[in-house]
Amino acid sequence: MDTHTLTKFLRIVSCSLLSICTLPAWAFGPDTAPAEVKFNTSYGNTQGTLNWQIAGGNGGPNILSELTYRNVQFKQFQMSGSTLFKRGPLTNAELFVDYKTGIASDGSVQDSDYQTDNRGQEYSRSHSSANGSRMQDITLGAAYHFQINTYQSLIPMLAYTSKTQKMLMTEGLQVVDIYNPYNLGPFRNTLNSSYITSWDSIVMGMGWKMETQNHELLLNAKFHLLDYHAEADWNLRSDFAHPKSFEHWAGGNGFGLQLSYAYRFSELFSLWLNWYREDWRTNPGTDVVYLADGSRGTTTLNEVTWEATGFATGLLFRF
Repeated sequence: MDTHTLTKFLRIVSCSLLSICTLPAWAFGPDTAPAEVKFNTSYGNTQGTLNWQIAGGNGGPNILSELTYRNVQFKQFQMSGSTLFKRGPLTNAELFVDYKTGIASDGSVQDSDYQTDNRGQEYSRSHSSANGSRMQDITLGAAYHFQINTYQSLIPMLAYTSKTQKMLMTEGLQVVDIYNPYNLGPFRNTLNSSYITSWDSIVMGMGWKMETQNHELLLNAKFHLLDYHAEADWNLRSDFAHPKSFEHWAGGNGFGLQLSYAYRFSELFSLWLNWYREDWRTNPGTDVVYLADGSRGTTTLNEVTWEATGFATGLLFRF
């Protein structure tokens, strides 16, 4: 989703939520308001590790090349909104939207190549920095609240999530090169490579909420059906085409877990704390490399994995 489309979408969502919030109570009769609208803004940190590996093909090793962005620290800003209907045919139904964006302040990258199966006879390894990498998430969904008792409810949900990552590689350092040991040390040329991912997923989940006058605790478990695509630009590879050096495609699945807590200071706002975990993995897919002479090659993308843990705190407003 490009920036213009995202900005337009968020403007529409904000106006829709505000239109409900600003209608006077008498417009709905003497009973309670038809919906509860929540708006959340927060800031936090996500630490994630992205790994992909390809096979050699044509009798080559089952793992030819592997790249890991390890412990990348994203400082993230988050906005979310929801509308829970209290009256009419949509009673207990909820619509929600969530948006997160962040930039990496720390993280390392390892790029390794192997001659034999199962990561045997590593002949090349380099380290680099993932600083400046970016990540963006947007989620649209619907849920339904089944009231168990006065304080508890079960909340099945269905959503669409799009995650994009622009993973960078800079400040290269060669630590293994069995064919040319003179290459060891800092790269002689400026490393500025990128790997841009797109994770689109259908999300099915179940939530449990306990709410009292001043406290709200929410636990969500999620299952993701994933569609994965990535494009890379390996800027120091003169034998590769630029700006698109290779592409990846794969399907997969994953799991997510979220735990949030809100303490209500007043009818209007609450302090909000949130923790989450993501564990995503693709099935075998396709790697297509584009060469500088116009030709291309294809091999197996063994898998791509994304594991992340995040924490955020902010304010939750109720209207």
